Formats: sequence, C-alpha cells, structure tokens
Amino acid sequence: MSATILFEQHQGVARISFNRADKHNALGHQELAGIEAALDSLDETARVVILTSQSGRTFCAGADLQQINNGELSGERFQAMTNRIAALPIPTLCVINGNIFGGGVELAVSCDFRVAADDVMMRVPAAAIGLCYPIDGIERLVKRLGVALAKRILVAAEEFSAADMKSLGILAWTAPASELMLSASQFAEQLASQAPLAVRAMLQVIDQVEQGQLDRSEADRLV
Repeated sequence: MSATILFEQHQGVARISFNRADKHNALGHQELAGIEAALDSLDETARVVILTSQSGRTFCAGADLQQINNGELSGERFQAMTNRIAALPIPTLCVINGNIFGGGVELAVSCDFRVAADDVMMRVPAAAIGLCYPIDGIERLVKRLGVALAKRILVAAEEFSAADMKSLGILAWTAPASELMLSASQFAEQLASQAPLAVRAMLQVIDQVEQGQLDRSEADRLV
C-alpha cells in the first residue's frame, strides 16, 4: 500500500481507504498503485470490499488532474482501476463520507452498493470546464444509472445532494455522518455472511445482463 491508501481485511471484510485529504483524496500514480496492491492482497476469505476515505471534506475528487496535465498519469490508468473494481467477483460497497466529484463519482458507480452521509453533495463538472468525460466512464454511468440521469450528471453538470442521490437510486441509503460507518459496516457484515458461491454466480449473471451479453447456457450452469 502507501501512506495515502490504507488497507485492512478482517473476517471477510476488506477496507480500502483514501488518505490524501490535502489533495481532496485525488488519485494519482501512487494512489492507483496502492489500490491495485490492495486488490492484489485480497485472499480467498474476502467476501466484500469497502471503499471509503479516511478523512477530509471530499470523499474523492477522481484522478489527479495535475498529474494528468503534466503527463505523469494517464486517464486510461484511472479507468483500468475502476474497471477492475467493477469486475470484482465479490460485492463492493462505496461509503461516501465526504463530497464527491468528477471521477470519484464513476469510482462510486463502479461499486455494487453506495451509501453516503446525509450532508454530502455530488457533481461531475467536466462539461462546465470544457472536458468530455472518458468514454468508458460515460458507458458505465449510462448502463448503471440510465440515459436520462447520465445526461443530468455529465451534460448538465448538475449538483446533487445526498437526498437527491437517494431518491434517484444512486444511493442505497443515507445516514448522519456520525452513524454512517457503523451502518455501512453492519451491511458489509451482512453481505459477507451470504453464501459465497451463490453471491459470485448472481453477480456474474447480473454483469452479463448489464452488458447485454447474457449467456443463458452459462448462466444455467452457474446457478
């Protein structure tokens, strides 16, 4: 790992925490390497992965734009990380305990479940600053949130409160900041207690349906 990415695994629950509050938990080369190392460290007992931030008013500001602008980091590297999280064969839970911007939104949407503190807000400002969001990210937001909502997030660059996100189905639930991690941990423990083979099979079938590539014969074999 690294000082800016913290990792722990206990009784089937793995937790990856962003620890770069001075940079709004933006993910640069070092942070992406830390996340990848954490994912590499998952063992056969892992049943669920929690993504959250250790501290700061911002949960995650996405890829480090300074590093992208100076050529140290490519958008493809950030995309590869979100793709890997989306493809994990075990459930993923994003615990949004601060405001969430840009690629941080895509990172959250890459997870299977999302919960947030009830005082946070979300915005993807790409259109407002003259950028087209990466194609893979657009595709993920459209598939997981729907065309109309993806347009509001990306094209209109709307700002959403936690209540908005919950009502639109982006979040499973919200909680006061002081109670968020406890409720998220309880939900993670519930996920971890489910039969692992059944969970993996259903996640795989759901992913095939989402991609429009359901192989029914393979699905029958899985279930």
